[in-house]
Amino acid sequence: MSKINYSQITNTVVKNLLKEAQKNKIKITQVDPEFLTFCLEYKGKRHYIFHKKVGLNTANTALVSNKYLTLKILDKAGIQVPEAFLVEDISEVKKLLKRKKIKYPFVIKPFDYSMGIAVTPNITDEKMIKLAISRIKLYWKKAKMWGKKKKREIFMVEEHVQGNDYRLLVLDNKVIAVTQRAYPEIIGNGKNTVWRLVKDYYKNHPYYIKKKRKPLIDAELKRNLKMQNIKFSDILPKGKVIRLRQTANVFGGGITINVTDKVHPYYKKVAVKACQEIGLNIAGVDLMTYDITKKNDYRVIEINSFPALDMHEHPDKGKPINVSKLILKSIFPRLK
Repeated sequence: MSKINYSQITNTVVKNLLKEAQKNKIKITQVDPEFLTFCLEYKGKRHYIFHKKVGLNTANTALVSNKYLTLKILDKAGIQVPEAFLVEDISEVKKLLKRKKIKYPFVIKPFDYSMGIAVTPNITDEKMIKLAISRIKLYWKKAKMWGKKKKREIFMVEEHVQGNDYRLLVLDNKVIAVTQRAYPEIIGNGKNTVWRLVKDYYKNHPYYIKKKRKPLIDAELKRNLKMQNIKFSDILPKGKVIRLRQTANVFGGGITINVTDKVHPYYKKVAVKACQEIGLNIAGVDLMTYDITKKNDYRVIEINSFPALDMHEHPDKGKPINVSKLILKSIFPRLK
């Protein structure tokens, strides 16, 4: 087994899988460091992991990267999804509003990226529309720097869905883990300013501690405080809760909670059906609903063909699930 330099592997999914493979005495060979490619071998069977491809999804991963098309396909399959439109500029957004195709609040985001990049939810006026489009244009500029080519510069306008945010991890037509991503919030103590509470929140956040990141004080946070008529200099009354962001992903300060044992079977069926429709053996299904323990109204927001594992293996609250081991057992059925 060749020695793996984990310090050079920044992708946590690949790193987690390789570490778990080593624990289980699976032979690992690094095929090429430039392309982050590894060969795993166990009892005569070889399997390749290439950059952001685990190797369990043989088709349609490119399709999933197009969030708009994914929603259209799921909708056709009878799965509840938010209303969504593709637009090129603010004039087309205004046309949608005028024709009552969409109404406030709504979301503006890229149709082809993940991790919450350039996503602006809960848009309630034209000023916010302009802010959202400026964030999209900044994303396009960076995309060009990364070497990503676009035939058309288009983005999505999507219905804003209320509720709690859940990630259902599906493997081989079975939900193996479910994590709630709770929104980042501060609670007043009657003493400290909002500025101090925000700084302390990020200072004590597990992800920001692990990554040694500075508090995320950006336009999105400021927008959310303004919507709640809150200033950084305010001292919140004891017990008053303020939401910092309208997205719950961990990169923005969300808290991960393992709720696998609490999920109603209805949502598991929805997640599995969504993956089957696209043709994915492993995927993370993002679903919004108010209470995952009861059958109710929901929306599938998107599907990720290369889902993060950390939120399930190292949740901020609840019992961790070794999903890396489950994935390896799917690759190598003879693995104990």
